[in-house]
Amino acid sequence: MEKFLFTDGVNAVQELHSANELRKLLATTPDKAAVSIWLFNSSEWLSYEKFIRQFPLFKIEKPTPQNGSKGFVPDTAIIVKPAPKKKWFRRVAIYLLAASSILLVFNFTKAKWEKTESLTINAVRPDNVPVMDVDSLIQDIEITRNEKIGKNTRNNLRLRNTWPDRILLKASVSVEKNKAGNRYTAPVITIDNTTGYPLDQAVVQLITWKKNEISSLDTLHFSDVTFNGAISRKLPGSYRGDSLSISFVSIKAEAFNFCYDAGVENRSGNYNDRWFCRE
Repeated sequence: MEKFLFTDGVNAVQELHSANELRKLLATTPDKAAVSIWLFNSSEWLSYEKFIRQFPLFKIEKPTPQNGSKGFVPDTAIIVKPAPKKKWFRRVAIYLLAASSILLVFNFTKAKWEKTESLTINAVRPDNVPVMDVDSLIQDIEITRNEKIGKNTRNNLRLRNTWPDRILLKASVSVEKNKAGNRYTAPVITIDNTTGYPLDQAVVQLITWKKNEISSLDTLHFSDVTFNGAISRKLPGSYRGDSLSISFVSIKAEAFNFCYDAGVENRSGNYNDRWFCRE
């Protein structure tokens, strides 16, 4: 063990020809963690700690005090911070390579969206609005009152009890599919009021379903819905799920004394005219 290579992590690699030279350099090197030593009969660089473990009898000379000082104090003013060891660069490079590989695999294996169709979703008849034979209802009322019902009253009664056939609601949307499910982009919500009277207010809900549960819900408010043409509103963004549905939450039309509410069974208390109101 008489020939070595030595580096302190800052200066160039030095070739040493005796153990004494190595002892002197180690004694004057403040940062032992940056030291690397190569034995000429070995095949690897050894850290200072590993070198001492392998050669526990190797003694390091203590520096001789100079100028009458009580002990050796290294000149820290000229110590340069050791450069990072090369293994850190190798480790960072490995991490970067691994991250790049993961991103490439993800980009090539992720499910791509495929546009399939433009879909129109119509609102279904609400459960709390049963189909009614309005002509029979009018006849029963006239027999009970023993008088004819006025034209306006007859017309308003008919509108209130057949409104799902006259106030139409739908959503038109572009559909894309992949293995994860469906994506619905920029739905257009349309109300077509054919009652012949304006609607003062209409509240609509667009619901996204996933695994038979609501995953998202958007509420839209319309006012002054005319009867001379359908009105539409486009929603931004996209919705992901298995399916969409659309429905009215409430409708109000003072022109024919009509107030619908999806959360109640009967607004007026009269099951023959559930949605009558004078608000």
